[in-house]
Amino acid sequence: MENIWLEGIRRKLKKVRDARVIQEVIPFSGEETDFMKGYIKKLEEETKSTFKSPVSTHKDYFYFSCERSTKASGKSKGEPTKTRANSCKAYVSFKIIKDGSFTGAVVNKMLQHNGHDVCMKEEGIKNLIDPELLTFIEMWLGQGLSISETLLKSVDWAERHGHMDKYNRRYYVTPEDIRLIKKTNNALSFPDAKDCISVDKLITSELQEHICYYQPLSENQPLIIVVQTPWQKDILREHPHTMVFMDATYKAMTSYGYAFYALLLTNSIGRAVPFAYFIISEESADILALCLEKLANHNPGFLPRSIMIDRDLKELNAIRRVFPTAKVLLCWFHVLQAVHRWMVKRDGGNLPVNQRNLVIQAMVGMKSCLTEEEFNSMSSRKCEELDTCLGSSHVSTYLKNQWICFGDLWSNFGRSFYHHNSETNNKAERFFLTMKYQFLKGRMNSRIDQLLRLLCGDVQKYYSYLDDLTETGRIKGANTEETTNAAHSMIAKGLGAKVEIKNGVCLVPPDTSTQCHSVDLVMHKCDCKRFQCGCVCKHLIFSQNIAEKQGLIIRDLRAEAAKKIVDSESYLRVDENLTVYHSDGSVETVSCKGTKFCTCIANSHGVVCVCILVHNILYPTSSENIPDDSHCFRSSERKQVTLQAMLTDLHEWSKSEKFCEGNEVYRLVERAHKLVFSQFSKLSRKRKVTALHSYRKRIKKAKDVVTVPYMVKKKKKRV
Repeated sequence: MENIWLEGIRRKLKKVRDARVIQEVIPFSGEETDFMKGYIKKLEEETKSTFKSPVSTHKDYFYFSCERSTKASGKSKGEPTKTRANSCKAYVSFKIIKDGSFTGAVVNKMLQHNGHDVCMKEEGIKNLIDPELLTFIEMWLGQGLSISETLLKSVDWAERHGHMDKYNRRYYVTPEDIRLIKKTNNALSFPDAKDCISVDKLITSELQEHICYYQPLSENQPLIIVVQTPWQKDILREHPHTMVFMDATYKAMTSYGYAFYALLLTNSIGRAVPFAYFIISEESADILALCLEKLANHNPGFLPRSIMIDRDLKELNAIRRVFPTAKVLLCWFHVLQAVHRWMVKRDGGNLPVNQRNLVIQAMVGMKSCLTEEEFNSMSSRKCEELDTCLGSSHVSTYLKNQWICFGDLWSNFGRSFYHHNSETNNKAERFFLTMKYQFLKGRMNSRIDQLLRLLCGDVQKYYSYLDDLTETGRIKGANTEETTNAAHSMIAKGLGAKVEIKNGVCLVPPDTSTQCHSVDLVMHKCDCKRFQCGCVCKHLIFSQNIAEKQGLIIRDLRAEAAKKIVDSESYLRVDENLTVYHSDGSVETVSCKGTKFCTCIANSHGVVCVCILVHNILYPTSSENIPDDSHCFRSSERKQVTLQAMLTDLHEWSKSEKFCEGNEVYRLVERAHKLVFSQFSKLSRKRKVTALHSYRKRIKKAKDVVTVPYMVKKKKKRV
């Protein structure tokens, strides 16, 4: 029956006029797409041809043209080694026929290629990439593989499939092909091919809730992006008065050399977590102050106790302007690095190693001072010793003018509060290493929109997942058990048997040393060196355990001390700040902005101090809740460019007869305006740090002076 049906179909077919066309009727079962795909694949293997995807001009008709069928045009003039536009007439067509239980296809094929030679290997360099290989390349690039790694994998794929012709681009791609595929995929995955427009669209749509403040780049204003995700806002809400680590990097984050600032805090388990980012095209104290101000407005109650920075004057001035009560700390590593660099420079005298060691040892000695009086005495003595050893006052003058006057920023007496045992800004440096070598895999990130998606996507997911693992106990937090174990060891030795606590003061007997230590449980203080350096000591934990065993409630003792201060009126209220005067002569300030925050050492350890209790007695109805800011993005802060402002730049066009105002015209003009005036431009990737000391400016000025090289004439040899 099938043969009779096929014969009937053949009789009905029109006679083909072109002698080159081969016509046949083929029955098949199953899906028509599978039949055509299999037929074309077999034909390509037999004839070494390649056909395009099918075009269906009418129902049940499919036309496959040669991949080189495009009409020749341009400078290439249809040369097959330069272009695939060779005007080839070869094709295969299918007409699907369904009649009752029979299904078949009328196949017309013209396999005589013109304009190119399928047997010529050199033509293969212009072939289309195999669709299966193209899918694998896109997958490998999506996994984060480099161009070289993707190229090697594509070669392995071609060899596994038995393809050996290196001329054939269909199976053997070049690095440039992979770069174009990557660029195309990036263009498809972002709102616009232009980075500036893509950033603008992302911030106003997809990433709107992740942006605190956005100022587009223009001729009159720099680019400013303040990023904080809702998860980061929750983290900051849990730690509103924490220590902040602030640092910037200029390499690998963007190809424009823009500054990328990261602000981190130490969470309850001791891990540094980023809670905000700044991306700015220009750096100044005013711009950084604006970023910090917008971040503070976005997080009511955020008032950092201290901020660790490097040695940048812009950061220092901006912090003091926005957070005047925050204690600024200089990274100890960068302090020593700056001193060492000065000593090996010409201004520092190019000191030899042994003299440089003396200066570094003097700095370390000044760093260990626990009081300002001790620091002043130590610095005077060390400067005299350096003058004697070096035979000159050059180094001591530099130290006095540049570092000793800023002693409270880097010496121990300026960081007696709890600062998470951090003397350097290594937590921020570690975050930058994680960004560059784990998330970016050591490659430079070229686009800002890609950086924004990374920060709001994988980076946030990574840190939040680590927190979840820590909560389940599968990841250990910071090692805080050592001090607790030492206190329990003292109790096990029986040292607490004869300890008496009078008026909240406990005299702790010596354990490993010969000195007794006094612990004030009410003020949460200890006179040991470890506590005065801002750490939790074993004597304090020991005294708290003894007080608990004796039935003393420390909070009640603090409440009594607070009541005495209120009765004696030893306080002063100015605006939102309450100043408390203690009996030991210390003066502390309670800020009532958002959550209550005190400048005392006890509050830095997370203790509800006497000062806070005084405030609660005086103002019992004050709320400690932080108002929630539900709007993560304030569109009113963003300056809208009006239609007339953009048309001013296109004056001639706006005055022509073709001008027609409308929504579509507005969008086109807006995009053109941004393309011309809002393009991100590359800057120098050299770190832009404002020198903290004047000698750095002199060095820069000396480098800028152009000197005229002198000529040396060689003497002629006498013959």
